[in-house]
Amino acid sequence: MGRVLKRLYVIILLLIGCGAVVLWLRVENRTLRVLQPVNTLYKGYSDLPERAEGVQLTPFEYKGYDGSKGVACLVTASDKEGGQTPRQQALLEKLLPEKLGNLNRIDYAFICAGWDHGIRAALPLAETLAAAGISCVLWEPRGKDSVRKYSTRGLLESKDVPLIMDALQQQNGRDDLFFVGVGEGYGAELLLHAAAREPRLRAVVSVDACSSLSTLLKRSGVPMLMRELIGRRMQMLTGLEPFDIAAVKSVFSLYRRTPVLFIFTERPGQEGAAEDSLAMHTQLHPDQSTLATIRRPDDPPDATSRQTVFVQKGDTHEVRHQLTIELLRDADEVPVMILRWMNQRIPSLLENTPATSPSPQP
Repeated sequence: MGRVLKRLYVIILLLIGCGAVVLWLRVENRTLRVLQPVNTLYKGYSDLPERAEGVQLTPFEYKGYDGSKGVACLVTASDKEGGQTPRQQALLEKLLPEKLGNLNRIDYAFICAGWDHGIRAALPLAETLAAAGISCVLWEPRGKDSVRKYSTRGLLESKDVPLIMDALQQQNGRDDLFFVGVGEGYGAELLLHAAAREPRLRAVVSVDACSSLSTLLKRSGVPMLMRELIGRRMQMLTGLEPFDIAAVKSVFSLYRRTPVLFIFTERPGQEGAAEDSLAMHTQLHPDQSTLATIRRPDDPPDATSRQTVFVQKGDTHEVRHQLTIELLRDADEVPVMILRWMNQRIPSLLENTPATSPSPQP
C-alpha cells in the first residue's frame, strides 16, 4: 500500500511539474509576443531601404539613450521631374485648391509606426507628407542592428527623440528648429511619451494609439492570472510592468501645453483604438485636442462630424463627456486631415517659443 502511495505522489508531482512548465512556456510566449512585436510585413528586409519611390533618403546615425547607436533617415520629396508616386499625386490633387502656407514653418516631422523595421513601417506616411514639402525623420526604435531586444511600447524608446533633435540642431547650426510628430499605433504611443518629456516637440498626431499596455492585455482576452504572470515576467526582462507602460499617463502631463490630434480608424486589428483615443482626449483641454475618424455607413452622407457621449468610469463615480468627432470620407483622407490640422495649429504655436530641454542621460 505504501509503495502505491509513493508512486501516486510521484505521478502527482510530475503532473504538477509538467503543468508548471507548460504554464511557464505559455507565459514566456505571451510575454515575448508583447515585448517583441515583429513586423511580418517586412520580414527578411533590411531596416533601411536603399531607395524609395517619390522621395530622397538621407541616413544618419546618432547615439541612443542607452548608449547604443541608432540609425535614422531623413525623407524629403524627390527632386526628379515627374517622380511623384500615385499616393503623392492623389494627396496634392486634394490639397491643390487650398493654401497651406504655414506648413513651411515645420522644419522636421518625426514619423513613427513600428518598433520592428521602424523606418520601413513609417515610410508610406512619410512619402505622403514629404509631397507637401515636409522633411520627415524616421528611425529604428530597436537601435542599430536590432541591439535593443525588448519593446516598451515607446516608453523608454521615446528617450531617443530629444537626442535625434540634438543631432539635427547640430547639423543645421540652429537651436530654434520647429518639430512635430506623427505616429501610428506603437509610434503614436512613443511620440506621446516623447512629448511629455520634450517641449521641443510642438504638436503630435496620434493614429490608433493604445492608452495602456494593461488595457491591451485585457482586450486580448488574457485571463487575470496570466496577466499577472506576464507582468512579473515583463518586470524581470525590462524592469517595467504593464501598468507602467501607459500613454494616457503621458497625455495627462500635456495639459494646456502640446496640441494633439487623435485619429482612430476602426479598421480590423485596431479594436479599442476608438475608446482609447476618446479616453486620452478627455485628459486634455478641449481647445488643445481634436478627434477624427473615418465615416461609417450609418453616418449621414453629408455629415462632417459626429456627436458622441463618452463615459469615464472612476472608482466611486462616472463622468459623461459630450464629444465632437470630425469625420473623414476614407483612409486616404487621413494625411489630408493631418496636414490641415497642422497648418491650422502652427500660428498659435509660433507665438510661444518652447523651453529647450536637456538631453536625457543614459
